[in-house]
Amino acid sequence: MSKVYEFEALIHPVPDKGGAYVIFPYDIREEFGKGRVKVHARFDGHPYDGSIVNMGVKDEAGNICYIIGVQKAIRATIGKQAGDRVQVTIQERME
Repeated sequence: MSKVYEFEALIHPVPDKGGAYVIFPYDIREEFGKGRVKVHARFDGHPYDGSIVNMGVKDEAGNICYIIGVQKAIRATIGKQAGDRVQVTIQERME
């Protein structure tokens, strides 16, 4: 079984797209040895299968961040939107 990552994250908006994402707060290459990772995720306990990816998002210091999207349907189900904080659980999908 692969490692489970748990953290609280801010939901960020995708400008002009209506989408949203959270930043994975670990060094993805150090943790997984690659720059794109398929994962099982949970947002406030609601399951989602997706990927942690580099979409050119940078933090305040200008460092590249890796993100995972939070679908509109999931945001509606958990009652959260951009600007809210969410509890996130991530585990690599071993397919």
